Amino acid sequence: MKTIILGAGTRGFQIAKHLIEENKDVVLIETDPQKAANASSKLDCMVVTGSGTSIEKLREAGIEDADMFISMTDSDEVNMVACGLVSSEFKVPHKIACIRNLTYIGSKGLSGKILGIDYIINPEAEAANAIYEIVSNGVFSDMIAFQQTSLQLNNVHVTRSTPFVNKSIMKIRQAVKTDFLIAAIHRHQKMLVPTGDTVIRNGDTLSIVTEEGKIESLFDTIGKKKKMLKKILLVGGSKTARFLLKNFSQSDRRSFALVDQDAAVCKEFAETFPELLIIKADVTDETLYEDEDLSSYDLMITLTENDELNILTAIYARKIGIDKSMALIKHNNNYLRLAPHLELDAVVAVSSSTVNSALRYIRGENFKSVHSLFEGKLEVFEFEINKDSAVLNKKIKDINLRGKGIIAGITRGKQNILPKGEDVLEEGDVLLVTVERSHIDDVQKLFR
Repeated sequence: MKTIILGAGTRGFQIAKHLIEENKDVVLIETDPQKAANASSKLDCMVVTGSGTSIEKLREAGIEDADMFISMTDSDEVNMVACGLVSSEFKVPHKIACIRNLTYIGSKGLSGKILGIDYIINPEAEAANAIYEIVSNGVFSDMIAFQQTSLQLNNVHVTRSTPFVNKSIMKIRQAVKTDFLIAAIHRHQKMLVPTGDTVIRNGDTLSIVTEEGKIESLFDTIGKKKKMLKKILLVGGSKTARFLLKNFSQSDRRSFALVDQDAAVCKEFAETFPELLIIKADVTDETLYEDEDLSSYDLMITLTENDELNILTAIYARKIGIDKSMALIKHNNNYLRLAPHLELDAVVAVSSSTVNSALRYIRGENFKSVHSLFEGKLEVFEFEINKDSAVLNKKIKDINLRGKGIIAGITRGKQNILPKGEDVLEEGDVLLVTVERSHIDDVQKLFR
């Protein structure tokens, strides 16, 4: 598959990196010479410096034999024009565009295509959806929910005080009553596909698959208790905040508050969400926390345009007594590496949510959701078995993943199964599969 990506910013760069690691043919187009040079030095792909709305530059990138065109610049207009140009002048089967402005796509999205675009991604909406899923599950861990299964994946960071540190997975399973499966281990910037004999070490991050609501029993062993979140404080009247609030019901929003220092933003949110408590203030003002009794809130979510402010404010929230805190990362994904070492319950990156949405489309219709973890080293995908699937009617033990991945869960109707070797895959089964990025192409071929 040949993919041409317009825009070498954070989102375009990350999508290119993912596809290159899968041995796909990728070409980047970037107008900014500095960004183009950065991408050229860090990615093993061709980089064309110039405008993606230039037919000459599109041809230079090889658009005539491309399978997919992805426009990820910071300009909605450029993304739409570029896709429209590609659609009208070249026979590229798939076009993806990043569009943020609701003036173009409406609050509920488009019912049909616009300018030949096959799939539209709104980064802020994708990030808001990811935050909503975490909040809905109590911000109990760095959790991922899926579309067609109630199985969940929880990323848990292991410390010296964790009771099961230096114990094998087999011994942990014997000690814990809840059924669970450790699908992957992130250790020293590398991914491990574990077996029962694998020993958990200090500093590991475990990707644990359980049924919805069952992770609490496992966390009881490490002294981590779930708390109902009723009072939620949002910091920053951003687009992400707007999308997030719309995910909640009006009755839920009555116990929410939003802090922003811009009077116009406060007025706009007050008109759109009249049930919301609006606090016009600078979140860095120490008197604010006492004056508004902010320590009484169960959760703070920082959603400003400033990554550093989001992280520092979320950390400070824990210091003043707010039980849980989350931070949004919009620009610098390097902060994601620090997240496990900070006193934060969850960190959501806009670029990661955007990449996951793009990958879901790229993988094909049988792939219901795709999540990229640990800076792209691990991919978790949700796959539905149909009558043409190569693994239909096979026992799991007969599916040779060669240690490159794990079938971490099966949903059959309303039944969830944490799989064993003798389990046979049936038509309509929804699988959760975790796989190392470098082996994604080999593993996907088994499920097509």
